[in-house]
Amino acid sequence: MKKLFILSIFCLLTTMIFGQANTANFQYYKVKPGHRGAFNEALKNHTAKYRKAGTPYAWAIFNLVGGSHHGEVMSLYNIGTSWAKRDELGATPTNTEAADDFYLKVSPHIESVTGGEIISYQADYSNSNPSERSAKIRSSILTLKYAPATEFWDVIKRLPKAWDKAGIKIATYQTSGAARLIFSRRFPNGWKEMDEPSKLKASYEEIYGKGSYDRDIAIMRNYIVENESVYMTLQPDLSSK
Repeated sequence: MKKLFILSIFCLLTTMIFGQANTANFQYYKVKPGHRGAFNEALKNHTAKYRKAGTPYAWAIFNLVGGSHHGEVMSLYNIGTSWAKRDELGATPTNTEAADDFYLKVSPHIESVTGGEIISYQADYSNSNPSERSAKIRSSILTLKYAPATEFWDVIKRLPKAWDKAGIKIATYQTSGAARLIFSRRFPNGWKEMDEPSKLKASYEEIYGKGSYDRDIAIMRNYIVENESVYMTLQPDLSSK
């Protein structure tokens, strides 16, 4: 997979807009070798001055480990935006001063920029909503055969009950580009939660019967072209405040 999403997660810094879609945009920055310190300092100053929380220009910044964007930095923006609100985005005045500052002070430390898709929160396939924040997130990005049959979505709808029983919180997103589904797991207590043995299979079979987990995972795999995982850590010093 060429593009990663995540995800996800990214909508962690907003309150859920009930009754409306909840979306966000993303951008990836590949920092030039040897420039990470200078990049961080320039981006910190930029967000503090031009990307205030509560404005249309706010950013959430994450460091990424794993996946096709390993070692890169991701910014999320338009966080929590409904599709109706996106009709108004074109009328938002361009912050030319901010654009000039980024170009002159931050971009000299950047090797490349990618991204631009939209992620949309899927409440029916989640047991955690975007208002449940976490500084550490693991996103599993599934590239799907287009288009998955009903049996695939039936399995996806069964997962949230099992996640609840297993004690894990996952928000699910779809992307605006290629057919992808993102399972974005939050770790409110940090990465140490991953040291605990997984209870998902046992929890799933307590709800849906013995053998149901392997049966349903096999159904899912029939419609998955690629599975990519990325570990995301929020950078509060670089994000909007």
